Amino acid sequence: MDRLKRFFKIITNNNMDALLVTGIPNIRYISNFTGEEGFLLGLNGEAYLIVDSRFTDQAKSEAAKNINVIEYKGKFPPFLQQMLASKKVHWLGIEKVRINYSLYSSLESIPFLKIVPTNDLVEEMRIIKDKEEIETMKKAFKASTKSFNDTLPFIKEGISEKDIAAELEYRFRKNGGEKSSFDTIVASGKRGAFPHGVASDKKIKANEPIVIDFGLFYHGYATDTTRTIILGKPKNKFKKIYGIVKDAQALGRESVKSGVKASNVDKIVRDFIKEKGFGNYFTHGLGHGVGLEIHENPFVNEGSTFTLEENMVITIEPGIYLQGKFGTRIEDTTLVEKEGCFNLTDITHDLIIL
Repeated sequence: MDRLKRFFKIITNNNMDALLVTGIPNIRYISNFTGEEGFLLGLNGEAYLIVDSRFTDQAKSEAAKNINVIEYKGKFPPFLQQMLASKKVHWLGIEKVRINYSLYSSLESIPFLKIVPTNDLVEEMRIIKDKEEIETMKKAFKASTKSFNDTLPFIKEGISEKDIAAELEYRFRKNGGEKSSFDTIVASGKRGAFPHGVASDKKIKANEPIVIDFGLFYHGYATDTTRTIILGKPKNKFKKIYGIVKDAQALGRESVKSGVKASNVDKIVRDFIKEKGFGNYFTHGLGHGVGLEIHENPFVNEGSTFTLEENMVITIEPGIYLQGKFGTRIEDTTLVEKEGCFNLTDITHDLIIL
């Protein structure tokens, strides 16, 4: 079933006359429009991509088959009200976590309209990747991996974390990426104990671990990878922690297959790290979905309600963070298969020593 048919089906199944899609990744998924502003309205078996004059030509050139492109002038709420009235829409679904308050307030004030808040309807469509998406993501990870490998020779004592991030992000574009999928994390030495230690002015020192968490967008799809490397000679304490994280990460990948609860994968890895005496130092969920967004369903953590299915794409990223000392994380992005997973990340899990 194609995306538009599935889109119309969720409108019908949720007893709505129409659904207004405001989340940009969701608009792209259904319409193929790559612009940063726009709206998608589904009603009566028709889909309308509504944009202002800045995006009209782009929308017409990119829109998928059977998507009607409409240009609005002036403010969007009055235009939408008139359109809804002409189509006799009374029950309008909205994406409650992706609509701004100003637009919501305007819609709520329309006397003939009943607002139906929805959650994750299009996101649930996106959770299983199709063949084309999988091929795109494989190419994305090749570009991301090459960028990382090309950056390693650049890393030396005395340069800053920001220097490494800048070089890596330059390589993203050189290798076909559009931009970074998030703020590149380069956290060396004590800063490695910050799970989201975005690159700073700190200088790289010999014999300090460096956590590098990086990703790019390629044809709209994100990548996400982490490796912890070291410039110089690793100390025994670090080698021990790295070994635990490496084994935990491998255990996580080995636990992934269709039909397994996401929370169980998290538990297996978390229990392993606890058994090694470092449970209190693994402070975040094991993973998350990746696709048109860097963080999307399904989430892989203790509270997750998702069951893994074939062609979901998830990260496996355990870490141990010793405040005031160092941190270690290893992250791969995997494609869930019927009896296991395919690792989209083609970088060694052995400690990279420069």
